[in-house]
Amino acid sequence: MRPLPPLNPLLAFEAASRHLNFTKAARELNVTQGAISHQIAVLEEYFDTRLFERKWNRIELTPGALAYAEVLQHAFEDMRRATAAFHASASERTTLTIKGYPLFLSRWLTPRLSAFNRQFPHIDVRMVSVSGASLLDFEHQDIDVGIRYGRGRWKGLTSHLLLTDELVPVCTPELATRHKLRVARDLAGKTLLQTHARSSDWPDWFACAGIDDAVALRQVKSFEDLSLVHRLALEGAGIAIMQRVYAEEDVRQGRLVIPCDTVLTRELGYHLVNPVNNSREPKIRAFSEWLLACG
Repeated sequence: MRPLPPLNPLLAFEAASRHLNFTKAARELNVTQGAISHQIAVLEEYFDTRLFERKWNRIELTPGALAYAEVLQHAFEDMRRATAAFHASASERTTLTIKGYPLFLSRWLTPRLSAFNRQFPHIDVRMVSVSGASLLDFEHQDIDVGIRYGRGRWKGLTSHLLLTDELVPVCTPELATRHKLRVARDLAGKTLLQTHARSSDWPDWFACAGIDDAVALRQVKSFEDLSLVHRLALEGAGIAIMQRVYAEEDVRQGRLVIPCDTVLTRELGYHLVNPVNNSREPKIRAFSEWLLACG
């Protein structure tokens, strides 16, 4: 079977065959009349036959070209309809539901979403908070993707690491001054704030600093959610331990300080997860690829 002619000459011929006017065909395709004439000449050379005949001040298709033009017109019309339908379905507004930890959503994800909205204006992002003790239930809850803390190995889930543990202590400047907090040992025995779900954070941090946690952890207070721990730290109720990125804005604004240099880094972290069987859904794929690219 002979290969198809080049696409541009076919486009020019199909438009000219409908209008029977090179100027109108050129206007439709946003090119010059000379470009249409050139493309028709290329196609005539390809077939080694004339496609149009000039009669006075108008043009007509040759008998042989007439049947070919009718087939092309139907084919291009089918392509136009298919293109319009695909564009409509691809640009149809849809909602992406993300479930994750409140402080992660507000401090890490939300500042990045304006860029996503600009690139994918047809995808509305809906965020749902989940407490530290709750789990993501993709089967029974209306969730597209979730944020989960751990090592990134969960059965049936696709997992991408977004943020690795980089934990620091934070407190108000007034509390740091009052207790003369300068090095890790100064925090031992003070009021320490943490969440139930992350009860190993303070022991691991003090171990990282080389300090006996039996003495250091005498006044640990645990709460359900890290957002509450963060709020209590802002109110001067104690020293919280959290991801350094969560505290960056408060530190810049002078609401919190990082009183010592010890940073706990671990392989644990926050992962973007979704069921393996929905990974290729367009909105999920678009969001996942975008988020991993922007970091």
